[in-house]
Amino acid sequence: MTPIRTVVGISRLLVLVPVTVCATISYVNQQLPRCSDRTPPPQTLAKCRYDEDCMKNAYCWDQEACLCKDGFIVNKNRTHLECLKVANAIGDPCEVDIQCQVTFAPYSECRQRICQCSDGSHYVEGRCYESVGLGLPCQSHRNCYIKDSFCVTGFCACTLNYHANPRNDVCIPSIELGGKCSKDYDCIAENSRCLDFCTCKVDHVLSSDGKRCLKVSESIGEPCQENSQCQLFQRESECGPNGRCRCIKYFHQRGSICLKDTLLNDRCQSHRECITETYRDSNSTEVMNVDCIDGFCKCAKDYILAEELHDCIRYSDNGAATFTESWQQLPLVLNFVFFASFSLTL
Repeated sequence: MTPIRTVVGISRLLVLVPVTVCATISYVNQQLPRCSDRTPPPQTLAKCRYDEDCMKNAYCWDQEACLCKDGFIVNKNRTHLECLKVANAIGDPCEVDIQCQVTFAPYSECRQRICQCSDGSHYVEGRCYESVGLGLPCQSHRNCYIKDSFCVTGFCACTLNYHANPRNDVCIPSIELGGKCSKDYDCIAENSRCLDFCTCKVDHVLSSDGKRCLKVSESIGEPCQENSQCQLFQRESECGPNGRCRCIKYFHQRGSICLKDTLLNDRCQSHRECITETYRDSNSTEVMNVDCIDGFCKCAKDYILAEELHDCIRYSDNGAATFTESWQQLPLVLNFVFFASFSLTL
């Protein structure tokens, strides 16, 4: 008889606990959302479980949606979405503008199936910027496309030691007075010109500091800043403290020129040379109280020599005219006295 053994044991209970496993496929240089973030990016292409379910140049993200690979951009054509390669350099092949604009900003476009900057823009420092000429508003120095120009206080201008040419489309070196030049507009000083070297124009003189061209004063009394302005046409002149040309010492003004002083009874050739104590500088060239008579400065007609012998005065100023007029009126006075006496007698 076969013995029967009874095994007394403790029954064990198997408990199953549900566990969620986050499975992702990682790619090099790709940062995927954390497991707790189950919301896919907004630019989804289609539902998927594997990469093979996605269109060309896309991969399956988190087994939920297709995304374009790095270096590709979503484009929606008339019938479907597609992933197109983003351009890396100007001249790269393209199909639509967005391939260029991702890298080179809105002022780029796909033209003739290659990426280029659009009309009115230029390429600088890796992007396409709106081209702004000299004197026009700008946002950055990159807008100023003319060589040696920058954005200064919101406007494109030539950089230091450069200035615009007459057409305002080129910045050229600024040449100071005395510097070698080829065109008049090379010279930066106002009222200068180019004669192989920058020099002042004909009717201007070089300032004492050598940096300016000052207008020549053609007559006495005109405005001035330095003596040289007066002395080019009138050697016996200087720039007075009032900023106007005047005659130097021992010379006097007659009209627009300076003449050497000639006193009474001194030799002369013209009445304009003669002066007195009260008649020296004058804008007029007419004969006044002194004249050149027989080669000597003498009192003019209707003028007599004053007692001090240094001036010419009118007769009335010396009392002579008063005496003459009184003598001429004497007959009238006598007639009045005669008739008055006759009336009393009657």
